[in-house]
Amino acid sequence: MLRDNIGMSIGARIKQARAAAKMTQIELASRSGLKQSTISDLEVGKSQGTTTVASLAAALGVSPLWLETGKGSMTLDQGAAPQSREGDTPFLKGAVPVRIGDEPQTVPIRKVKLKLRAGVVGFETEPMLEDGGVLHMPLALIEQNQLTPHKLLAFAVKGCSMEPMLFEDDMVVINTADREPRSRELYAVNFNGEACVKQLLLVGDQWYLNSLNPDVGRVNVRSGQCDIVGRVVYQPGRMVTGRL
Repeated sequence: MLRDNIGMSIGARIKQARAAAKMTQIELASRSGLKQSTISDLEVGKSQGTTTVASLAAALGVSPLWLETGKGSMTLDQGAAPQSREGDTPFLKGAVPVRIGDEPQTVPIRKVKLKLRAGVVGFETEPMLEDGGVLHMPLALIEQNQLTPHKLLAFAVKGCSMEPMLFEDDMVVINTADREPRSRELYAVNFNGEACVKQLLLVGDQWYLNSLNPDVGRVNVRSGQCDIVGRVVYQPGRMVTGRL
């Protein structure tokens, strides 16, 4: 088992964990949702980064307590060094944010605004700073559904088309790693440059964007430019998966 590293700086512990995972700063930035410059500043001591501990620990697969304070074991599975391989979930069972102020047994999911353009596949995000800029999702649900934290984003629903299930400004979490269309599942989509949450319906050989509000009709995806951003997996208080 690795020894405690209380005397080390948080930047030194990040470097140690990153080396153990054989992960570059660029890879860690991608997995944690942080900028590479932020990670660089942490490692050289320009920043202490206490607000990023949970995200970094999840991405590195290490104990948040160890990363922030140096106490206890670095790893979460009785000392086995974390591995980083393409396709692996960078999150190990038992990893919980323990920083003062964080909700126990949860993982912080970044709150963002989706920045989309018509006719362009993919998306950009703009951080939301309200409530610390994160939505706390239960760890148990992430593990049970085999979700990868750095692939999850939280954003606010716009409009009334999904009432009574989702109301304007309700927060939902989407899994950007899951863009495979499934009939009757909920997705965040880029439709003609606008972000919206809709149910996908396959009727015959045609796909439709369906609204749960009976006053809003279906829209054939062929009537515009449509790109799936991610599947809706969580609304605070419940999972949103399975056919509705």
